[in-house]
Amino acid sequence: MPENESAGLGGSLADGARLAVLVAGIGSVVLGVLIAVWPDKTERMAELLFGLYLLSSGAIQLIIAIGARLGAALRMFVFFSGVTSLALAVMAFHSADSILLLAVWIGLGWAVRGIAQATVAVWADELPEGGWQEIFGLLTVMVGFIMIALPFDSLNVLGMAAGGCAIVIGMLEVLTVARGRGEVGAAGRIPVAPN
Repeated sequence: MPENESAGLGGSLADGARLAVLVAGIGSVVLGVLIAVWPDKTERMAELLFGLYLLSSGAIQLIIAIGARLGAALRMFVFFSGVTSLALAVMAFHSADSILLLAVWIGLGWAVRGIAQATVAVWADELPEGGWQEIFGLLTVMVGFIMIALPFDSLNVLGMAAGGCAIVIGMLEVLTVARGRGEVGAAGRIPVAPN
């Protein structure tokens, strides 16, 4: 089991990572509402929005990998999850107007992120609300696999499903930061909820 590093980056970098998670959560809720209720969305616009979502999610995970007080192995795992999300964003931008491919890229992004979050929650002793983080990670994994498994045949159905999931994930990110903020105090440790 990886050990947490006693000396890590804290202070403003940890606060920046916390703020990044908060912004990602709010952005996820906005994207979810937008994609779920937009009546005449096109496949190209959905690809753009979800590609931007995966891009920002990957960037947030990279910020967390650099700023979190985690052991080197856990930071590398979060870093790998962020890089994977960035690669999936590029694929989402070029889904060739395929609803099924877009659903797979979104689902894979959530599954990889959820696995990283649950793993960090199990191994990081200093993580505030570790049990909450683990459950959130496992729920994100399940949502990702559901997105991959469901045969979406219309953009409206994909928009409703992915939009609803993005809203829930975003709200959980905001709650995680709010709950972690009360627990963290001046210690400079951050909750790991990469968007």
